Amino acid sequence: MRADSVLAHRTALLLREPARAAETVARLTERGACAAVCQLIDFELPADTRALDASLARLLAGDFDWLVLTSVNTLRALRSRAEALNLRLMIPASTQVAVVGEATAAALRELGAPVDFMPLQDHSARGMLAEWEQLRAGEPASVLMPQADIASTTLREGFAARGWAAHIVIAYRTVPAPGNPHLALQAPAAAPELPEGSYLLAPEHLPDACSRLDAVFFTSPSTVENFLALIPAPPAHLALVAIGDSTAARLRARGLEPAATALFPTPDGLINAWEQSLRAALHPPR
Repeated sequence: MRADSVLAHRTALLLREPARAAETVARLTERGACAAVCQLIDFELPADTRALDASLARLLAGDFDWLVLTSVNTLRALRSRAEALNLRLMIPASTQVAVVGEATAAALRELGAPVDFMPLQDHSARGMLAEWEQLRAGEPASVLMPQADIASTTLREGFAARGWAAHIVIAYRTVPAPGNPHLALQAPAAAPELPEGSYLLAPEHLPDACSRLDAVFFTSPSTVENFLALIPAPPAHLALVAIGDSTAARLRARGLEPAATALFPTPDGLINAWEQSLRAALHPPR
């Protein structure tokens, strides 16, 4: 534990599947903080996968100049459907791949495919539009972008403005947890053993637990909505930390001001944002 950590003995609520929250829990522990892990959302493949399967076939045939992956889940959906169809998910050499951030890039490299573009400064759809030189140059291109059912229209509108032919397909759906096991995007992973002081929290116990929490990390607009369905009026002491601009915007749209917004959508990005907000509160500018 860092000796100067202002996070010591504080608890952050992580609204994720325990296995996906493990890295954030570990980073919090390193700084002397604890975590309460409560899964509110789950991810499912579409009930009808014909559109996704057809898009996958076109991708493997080399029909697109670019494949755009805005989350690890989009790649998981492609892999799941490829396995179901007895296909090998191999990105054609003629197709370049753009990813939104490091987690998606790592998943792509595990597949054996290179990353041709990733924004360096802003790991978001806005950052992709701002930093993507080929897109900004306006040269016509065709794009496949599998996405969530609740994805924003930022990239779609950006492609249209540059004259790119974008094929958008729903790769997965965001649903309240637990989802339908027959449509699960991936098999549930075993819950990791949590360090001392951290614990799992059932959604029905969340309202009673809020008084013991110091912060809540929102990793998507959907986590905002599902949290507020249970806690319509979060207590004033609870710091609301957003993973990025779209999540922060959703909080503001619901009348709540984020205590902090992460510069990068990573565990360290979220924790750093929370820590900096606490330091600013302890030492306000004169």
